[in-house]
Amino acid sequence: MPVRKPPKNFRSLTGAFYSLKNKKSIFFESKLERDLFLTLEFDSTVYKYEEQPMRLSYEKDGRTYRYTPDCLVYYINDRLPCIFEAKYSDEIKEKKVFLKQKFEQIEKYLYENDFEFKLFSELDIDSIALENMNFIYNFVMIKNKNKVQDVINKLSGLEALSYQEILDLYTDNKYTQAEYIPYIWYLVLIGKLEVDLTKKISKKTILRIIN
Repeated sequence: MPVRKPPKNFRSLTGAFYSLKNKKSIFFESKLERDLFLTLEFDSTVYKYEEQPMRLSYEKDGRTYRYTPDCLVYYINDRLPCIFEAKYSDEIKEKKVFLKQKFEQIEKYLYENDFEFKLFSELDIDSIALENMNFIYNFVMIKNKNKVQDVINKLSGLEALSYQEILDLYTDNKYTQAEYIPYIWYLVLIGKLEVDLTKKISKKTILRIIN
């Protein structure tokens, strides 16, 4: 549960984001935070993550201030958990001196307690990949698990097909094909299909089957 109550508005977008990895909705306080969460959903090395996970403190001009990180990420390998702070690049530039003083203290504390620390900005996101991830994540709330398994069975033993070739496995009727589109992209979300997110999705997009 986040330790900070989300404000009504920050950079014009706040809300809830359903996390497949965490199996619950999590809150974001800016579009950039939502984009960070989205990239974590597609990162195969990420096991789970938490928004606003803890309260820390730092010193400035003889006073102590509280700091609540944006996100704590846990990995499936031996990498240390990492605290992410989402900041737009113009804010990082405008507040360079203040943020350096603040985050040097935070990073030192985290390092001493076996955490990594990373600033995340919009410059860390490939625009085409972000567009693709937003498109694919539209299908996160799939309910018909039988149809999901049907697609998995259809692709069993295959290695790689184009998006259109997968649809053609069922029928050449475009209306019937459309019924299977959500399930194909849901399989990308759960790691059964793999796609190059840096290339714009089309009917020629190659999907690799993870058997």
